[in-house]
Amino acid sequence: MDIRRLIAENWPIKLASFVLALTLWFYVTSKGKAEISLTVPLELRNAPQGMAVVGNVPGTIEVRLQGQERALRDTATAKQVVGSVDLGAAREGENRLHLSPDDIRKPAGVAVTYLAPAEIDVRLERVVQRSMRVQAVVQGRPAPGYRYLGATVKPYRLTLEGPSSVIRAFTTLQTQPIDIEGAKGPVTSEPRIDYQGKPVKILEQDITVTVIVEKERS
Repeated sequence: MDIRRLIAENWPIKLASFVLALTLWFYVTSKGKAEISLTVPLELRNAPQGMAVVGNVPGTIEVRLQGQERALRDTATAKQVVGSVDLGAAREGENRLHLSPDDIRKPAGVAVTYLAPAEIDVRLERVVQRSMRVQAVVQGRPAPGYRYLGATVKPYRLTLEGPSSVIRAFTTLQTQPIDIEGAKGPVTSEPRIDYQGKPVKILEQDITVTVIVEKERS
């Protein structure tokens, strides 16, 4: 069989059939495609060992997605889209990181056509420790005929850990208020520490405060 002759015969009809098939394929594959805009969470991962993120970093980004209408509807409902920035190559100090569609986790078959912001600034600082004496904060008044004599904290010094600039800013370390309203004797508490809204933590566990309340002498 002469293949060239077979191809050459009726080539206008065959060409028209090919173009028609290609047109139908594009129509079928594009049918139902749509775009939606979403506000999605932005995660920071793989921070270098001994480093912490400080300052304001966007918690969300805006993305525009393209795909089959049903897939986009399911994606939006299930909240399957998340921005993820790898800090593995970041260094101490200011880092300007560029975002691309590859940084967006999304279902297969869905494309990212737009995202904002296209870059974010992330500041990294070394994590340090500082030993500080903690002060018990007491509120309320003992029962009539009783008096407050003071409070003891065990351990009386705590190790504060966090970004270097935040730790340096701490001048005092206090407990959350301990209520002794109406007390008629010692009050023992495992208090929360007042972190002043800062990204720090205490390394010690089993912190105990004993508030001394005794009957007034006549």
